[in-house]
Amino acid sequence: MRQPRFGLWRPCLVLSALFILIGGPRHPRGTMAEMLGHPDWVLSHALMLVGFVALLLGLILYNRGAAVPDRTRKWVRFALIGTALQAIEMVMHTVSVVDHANLVAGRATPVLTTHLWLAVVFYPIFAATIVGLILAGMRDRSLGSPWIGWLGILGVVAHGAAAPLVILFKIEQARALFPGIALLGIWMLLAALWPLRSKAQREPAAVLRSRTSSEVSP
Repeated sequence: MRQPRFGLWRPCLVLSALFILIGGPRHPRGTMAEMLGHPDWVLSHALMLVGFVALLLGLILYNRGAAVPDRTRKWVRFALIGTALQAIEMVMHTVSVVDHANLVAGRATPVLTTHLWLAVVFYPIFAATIVGLILAGMRDRSLGSPWIGWLGILGVVAHGAAAPLVILFKIEQARALFPGIALLGIWMLLAALWPLRSKAQREPAAVLRSRTSSEVSP
């Protein structure tokens, strides 16, 4: 089956990148109480949530509509799980604003606490699955390119490490890693526009490797 040049997954990745690149910089600064009380808390995270949902849809369409190599397809499925978990966390992230009054008053903050613990667990899972997808796509020439892959890897690793370092290990300096998600957004934008090799173009290399292997075998 021939891989389409312009699948519907491409505009989904573009939309995901745009929403993440717009929503991320709107994240308020300050203490947790100050951030929850800021009017941009909901807007910033709602935009990010839409971005992750668009990424999820893009991965579904990519997996269904393209002639994806087996290695890449395996990592697409892992990335679907990681992205779904990231979207679930972002829902809790957004609605944790309801605990602002509780936090200020020193009362229990069940929604905020749930968001924080989900972030500690789900951010690294999302990062690991997306890194695997980017590496598989680079090797198979089926998604993105080695020229841009490092952007996505650096961005998602920074994003994945930030929550555990800040929340679990109390390393406040690690907050500087959160904006790294912008690099993933840039990678998605470029990957959506990057021309991919067709299956027919990939097969000669595989055939050559097979012939070389058979020639050196006793």
